[in-house]
Order: sequence, then C-alpha cells, then structure tokens
Amino acid sequence: MYKLHLDQELAKDVFVSSSKETIDWVVNAIANIVVADGIIEKHEFVALQEAIGLLEDKDEIHALMDRVKKKELIDIRNIRIKDELAIKIFFYLAAIAVIDGELKKSEAEMLKTCGHCMGLEDDLIKAVIQWTLKQMEINRKLKEDLISSNSFRSRKIDSIL
Repeated sequence: MYKLHLDQELAKDVFVSSSKETIDWVVNAIANIVVADGIIEKHEFVALQEAIGLLEDKDEIHALMDRVKKKELIDIRNIRIKDELAIKIFFYLAAIAVIDGELKKSEAEMLKTCGHCMGLEDDLIKAVIQWTLKQMEINRKLKEDLISSNSFRSRKIDSIL
C-alpha cells in the first residue's frame, strides 16, 4: 500500500549524531507502534525491516523479533533528543502508524506517548497526527483515482479494438 524508507537526512542524523540509547529508543518505538493494535499487517513488516536495519547485534535483532512475535510492548521512557531530530523521528513514527492505511486508536495513543517522551508539545503532536491523516487520505484517493483511470483506459482501448 505504502512504501516506507528512512530518508537520507534522518538516517544520517540517527547514525552519525545519535547515541546507542537514541537508536534503541527509536527501534523500541517502531516495534511498539507496529504491535500496538495487536495485529501485525504485512505493510508493517517494512517498518520492522527499517528497525532491524538500525540494530548492529544479532542478539538485539532476535530479541526484537521475539518481542514482536509475542506482541509485547516495551515501556517507552522519556529521552533527551534535540528538537529537530525529535520532530523528524515523530513524523517517521507517524508514517509507520498509518502504513496499513488507517490509524487505530491504540496506534494513535502509542504515537502520542512517543511524542511526549521526546518532549514534544501537545499542539505539535496533534498537528503531525492530523497532517499524517490527511496524507493518508490523499494517498487513498490517489490510489482510487489511479484504479479508476486504469479501468477507464482499459474500457476505452476495448471499445477501439
């Protein structure tokens, strides 16, 4: 449905200037958002692959996958992250929350928790969630329009032949 990748700038920020603590926090936040609703959609595996890509140790990868299989939530704690990076991470987490084409209440609550743990203001959290929902609707409408357009084109070609 949606293709999700860390953008170059975010990856650079995470790998170059972030501590192991920050990377682990992001991985745990990704995993929590994926399992928050108790259902792991196939589209959410893309997000898990991104999380795995942030880990360096095979034991950490196995522990993450074990937690995800058991649908265990880990306690997300407050973390000190520069505001600019926190906002980028929050937008990324918001994209993960809607990767299956909808934002469930449990995912929205987990997203809000992550935002608060990074020290983001309520107004910013709400604005990003609203923006994400609008983007999701635009993507849904675009997909519908493409399907409709392809159908129309096929009918037109069939009528010509």
